[in-house]
Amino acid sequence: MTYVNVHTHARGEGVYVRDIGRGVGRASGELCSWGIHPLFTQGGVSIEQLREAAGRGEIVAVGEAGFDRNALTAMEEQKRLFEEEVEISEGYGLPLIIHCVRAFPELLSVYKRRRPSQAWIVHGYNNNEEILAQLLRQNMYVSAGKKLFVPHSNIRRVLPLIPPEQLFLETDDSELSIERVYREAAELRGVSLEVLCRQVYGNFKRVFHCEG
Repeated sequence: MTYVNVHTHARGEGVYVRDIGRGVGRASGELCSWGIHPLFTQGGVSIEQLREAAGRGEIVAVGEAGFDRNALTAMEEQKRLFEEEVEISEGYGLPLIIHCVRAFPELLSVYKRRRPSQAWIVHGYNNNEEILAQLLRQNMYVSAGKKLFVPHSNIRRVLPLIPPEQLFLETDDSELSIERVYREAAELRGVSLEVLCRQVYGNFKRVFHCEG
């Protein structure tokens, strides 16, 4: 079985995409994502650095990128940066890994206007059914992770509603193993571990343009 961890901040096992936005360098052969996190817009990667990394093939995804109403950065500036990251995603054929907190109307507005050809993956989803339905209608992917282990969390309740062809799993910044996340998700969805692994790996191959 192949475990795909679509968003992590640590080196791991199986197939994983590591976010290098917190200053930890890329190891040889690693699949990495890089972006301007809405909570950390100052002193980090610039749009030009991000564009150059994409052009050199150093990243397989753009992100975390998105919106966060808890951020000190004004929403207009968050929107400007996000739009530029969408341009890089589209220009270099890279999926976009999205961080979104209390700003789904803004996210959906950009998506509907831009109609991107690359996949958008909303990571760490833990919101309600209504917002989930809106994301799924736009053919976005939804990734679940550490909140699966929080009793009565939204994601525990709505996980079975995510179509298998739009689902990813992750560990994010937790110390959970990706296998444990898969086992919890399989139980909540009422499918075998083997079936879940096969479904998510298929999504990974399609979104990240992998063969085999």
